Amino acid sequence: MHGLPDGVGERLAALCAVDAQTGDLTGLARSAELLAGWADDDGLDVAVEETPEGPLVIAALDGSGAGRSLLLGHHDVVYPAGTAAARPLAQRDGRLLGPGVADMRGGLLVGLAAMAALAGDPGAEHGRVELWIVPDEEARSWAPACLERWRGADRALCLECGRADGSIVSARMASTWLTLEAVGRDAHAGTERDAGRSALMALAREALRIEEHLHAGRPGVQATVTQLNAGTVKNTVPGRATAAVDLRAATAADLEWAVAELGRFGAHDGVAITRSDEPGFPPLTRDADLAERTLALLAESGAPVREASSAGASDGSWSSSIGIPTVDGLGPIGGGDHGPDEWIDPASFAPRVEVVRRLLGGR
Repeated sequence: MHGLPDGVGERLAALCAVDAQTGDLTGLARSAELLAGWADDDGLDVAVEETPEGPLVIAALDGSGAGRSLLLGHHDVVYPAGTAAARPLAQRDGRLLGPGVADMRGGLLVGLAAMAALAGDPGAEHGRVELWIVPDEEARSWAPACLERWRGADRALCLECGRADGSIVSARMASTWLTLEAVGRDAHAGTERDAGRSALMALAREALRIEEHLHAGRPGVQATVTQLNAGTVKNTVPGRATAAVDLRAATAADLEWAVAELGRFGAHDGVAITRSDEPGFPPLTRDADLAERTLALLAESGAPVREASSAGASDGSWSSSIGIPTVDGLGPIGGGDHGPDEWIDPASFAPRVEVVRRLLGGR
């Protein structure tokens, strides 16, 4: 593939050819097998741990220096079975397109390439480096099961893609995804309409409240109704309905406020509404020293020198939440995540590898 170092294009094509949607244990086993095999080929110590969510891949490298660095990634993607065959890795207008290429298969290969470079450099001054590739980030709204095992690390570098303008991600908003459930009373929409109690209409009214009043109710708070489902047949007042709400906020306190406000449901005759209570992702707090060091290394590599705060979530938020200095967006520059035109810029791959290598202690 044009713009990628030798061998990386083949690895990327092979990884993007695997359907590994969150929860697809067969697909996740295949992607874990590929990643573990490449890590072994690169001279790294590799462990694959079976979990209920799928295989967790851990690649490690010990050096003569001090300290412990984490590289964070995930090998699950959002795309259902059949997507890989329908959209194999392709090159168009200088970009590489494929399912999960930015989120975050390209970043995983950046991490492996940086560790391989350290493994091949006897003069490198790194300490212990660990690449953690979890199987469930895309659908999880709670801490990764391995979070406590990260505690005590000196830094964490998250390998989600860089922003489309080349920015690294030095901060992220707190976020969660809640489910609302309404229970009313089914009734024939013709002969018994007034006896029914529409759960659909109750949630529709709540959806308008959320979008019109909770969204931007505090600076930086985002509230988006993303799903509304009700009814089983066309001629019945729907007695049950569910809705999904995406909440994001600049701080954990603001997210807590938004969750509480969301639960202040109005009165709906004969309809009861409940709310799930999922913790979501904490914010990624900018670490000035690590962010400035990363920006300086980007400048030295000739890459764009930019940083951004993101409304998206990643496991870098969790490492930050336990006090580990964290910087994110160190995968290749890319965009279109979760969509049909997801892409990375292959020319950004080598500079990102160089920055990650040097952040880990390479010369």
